[in-house]
Amino acid sequence: MVTVPLTPAGRAALLGAVTLCVAGQGLGYPAAFGIGVAGLVLVLGAGLTVAVKPKLALSRTFEPDRVSVGEPAAGLLHAHNKGRRAVAGLVVVDRVGDEPVEVPLAAIQASGWRTAAYSIPTQRRGRLNLGPLTVERRDAFGFFRRSQPMGEAGTLWVHPRVHEVQPMPVGSVPDFEGRAEASKAGTTSFSSLREYVPGDDPRRIHWRSTARTGQLVVRESVDTMEPTVTVVLDARPSAFGADLFEEAVEVAATVVVSTVEGGRPARLTILGEDEAAVAAEGATTPLDRLAAARQCADSTPTALLSSVDVAEPGGALVVITGADEPGVVARLAEQRRRFTPVVVVTMSATSSATHRSQGVVVLGARTGAEAAGSWNHLVLGGAVS
Repeated sequence: MVTVPLTPAGRAALLGAVTLCVAGQGLGYPAAFGIGVAGLVLVLGAGLTVAVKPKLALSRTFEPDRVSVGEPAAGLLHAHNKGRRAVAGLVVVDRVGDEPVEVPLAAIQASGWRTAAYSIPTQRRGRLNLGPLTVERRDAFGFFRRSQPMGEAGTLWVHPRVHEVQPMPVGSVPDFEGRAEASKAGTTSFSSLREYVPGDDPRRIHWRSTARTGQLVVRESVDTMEPTVTVVLDARPSAFGADLFEEAVEVAATVVVSTVEGGRPARLTILGEDEAAVAAEGATTPLDRLAAARQCADSTPTALLSSVDVAEPGGALVVITGADEPGVVARLAEQRRRFTPVVVVTMSATSSATHRSQGVVVLGARTGAEAAGSWNHLVLGGAVS
């Protein structure tokens, strides 16, 4: 049995037509009865235009699958009419997160193809679930709308913005002799996963992730004898609200990227993150993890301080947190015996002061861009050495 859903306009038109037919017949008004019959015919004809399911095969591609906030991302919709009759114009709806995106498609001849491009909104960072695709048939009067789910889901990673900054000068660690020297046995440790590129050692392929994603994935390792920049992102709602948390994520991304591009390894810790669960969703890089970062349930500084306490010592420490807990800075100052230097970035809606406290550089900022400017001033001025 075929069901064709009426829109509110369709229900009103049908009710009006039936009312005119009944009133015209009962009260002896042939004109009203004729208008009612014409209305019923019109509604019935509109329903017939959307009653038959189109024999379509839909697929969607998008490039690239990883962008930064605000960068353009385009989807390409491919529709194949597998039937023997032409398919009239229709609308395909793709869901990007919770937001529907409508893609109009012109008529498709029998056995024909139609391709349409559309923009994918990237105003906010996150792991965006795309789809499933839904075909919507609508009549010309707006009386009926029929939805038919088809097509596969997809994932688009929207990374946080990364600002241009100078890499952090990193203090020495015991036995460090420079990047050019060969690493001592046993000094490398797992850092992250990434896609395989020609020339990678096949022994580094991570087969479990490869089986899950369908693409070759390799393990990235870092030399633990080389100075590392440890970046700790606070995610407590008591540290900052949702808007400031977005700015804090930008700061963490900026520090990580500038460190790696400067030739140093970076180690990222996100408070409250289930790293295994995020990896199972397809995250392979620190920027993927930051795209998926969410605020956690912890409300006291204990979890933040504990995550710093268990971090591998050596190199620099950068902690991004809120500005309303002066006791946190005092506790982080104790890390100077394990890290050189120690920088605390405090995000606040009102304060952007930068100062030293107990030997720790405290960089205040209201936005990620402001933090980047203050960071460059500190690094170029040698204030963090």
